[in-house]
Amino acid sequence: MGETVESGANTNTSVLGSTFEPSAKSLKLARFSAIVFGCLWLYDGFFKFWNNLYIYMPSAIQGAGVGQPAFLAGWFSFWYQLIGANPMLFTWGTGILELSLGVALIAGFARKIAYAGGILLAILIWAVPEGFGGPYGPGSLVTGAANIYALSFVVLIAMNATFGPDIWTLDSLIEKRYGRWGLVAEIRMSRARVAQFFAKHQMGLSRSAGIILGIVFAVETYLAIAFNTPISLRSTLEGASAGQPAYLSGWYSFWIAQVTAVPLLYYGLIVAVELLLAVSLILGIARKTAYIGGMIYSLMEWSTLKAFGGPISAGYTDAGQVIMAIIFLLFLALNAVHGSDPYTLDAHIERKFPGWRRIAEMSK
Repeated sequence: MGETVESGANTNTSVLGSTFEPSAKSLKLARFSAIVFGCLWLYDGFFKFWNNLYIYMPSAIQGAGVGQPAFLAGWFSFWYQLIGANPMLFTWGTGILELSLGVALIAGFARKIAYAGGILLAILIWAVPEGFGGPYGPGSLVTGAANIYALSFVVLIAMNATFGPDIWTLDSLIEKRYGRWGLVAEIRMSRARVAQFFAKHQMGLSRSAGIILGIVFAVETYLAIAFNTPISLRSTLEGASAGQPAYLSGWYSFWIAQVTAVPLLYYGLIVAVELLLAVSLILGIARKTAYIGGMIYSLMEWSTLKAFGGPISAGYTDAGQVIMAIIFLLFLALNAVHGSDPYTLDAHIERKFPGWRRIAEMSK
């Protein structure tokens, strides 16, 4: 029922139902990541009630289906008819769910239920208004944001299974008085077989999440090569700067000038970084370096090509690709507590070259 992972001189034993003692730093990093993620959901939820967004929702669903494969026509037609019948109910209902998720993540309340519900809601958003992240064609740079939201919840489930009760959550306070509250808060305390599987295989679950994120970056690399050119970067930046506050004009002017001067360099950097991240995440090689580098790259991409997730306007609901940086932060927290992961290439390299741990592991 348990699994033991040896990491240098340290041994972390994770047994279903037993006490697990992660470091204080990893717990704080995990809590901070969940709080920031919760703020993103509050952000998304707030804008569901802003500027009469429900008026634009049916046309947004209809627009998501434009250019999609013919076999998806029925899917988008179904949702267009359903939402068109009462767009306010759908939009405000989604907003309430997103605000509830945000509060649950920030407070650390009913975490197991919140994480599972978050996966379902994120996948639904990705598959309907985001149009599965597509259609993919000229100018396509992303595979969607909500799918990464769903992946982030998978990582949070792995963290819940790894850490167990977290003293910096509302769940922890409730569990001190009502022990059975753990059934809705902790993966380990669940009697459901699925939850028990997560608790037993939390390291394999986090590895799977890393592979899925690596595949996302591999698709991003393909999109950059197949549908974009060095010249298109300038037009993307110019489009991102449109409608932004005046105080950001200098920021965008700087980057537009840089890309205009050496477009091939920046295009090559984007392709190279995304390809390296894809390889690192899929194979599990140089993970610490990849997670830190991925977090920096995601923030740079969000603040330039992704326009800080803006500009804020009617029909706008997405907090942007900053979620990529959040998920890398979550991976850092898991790396810190798991140590060497037997399912990674890093683990094989570390056996021959112990010094490799400096670029692969957060833990010493």
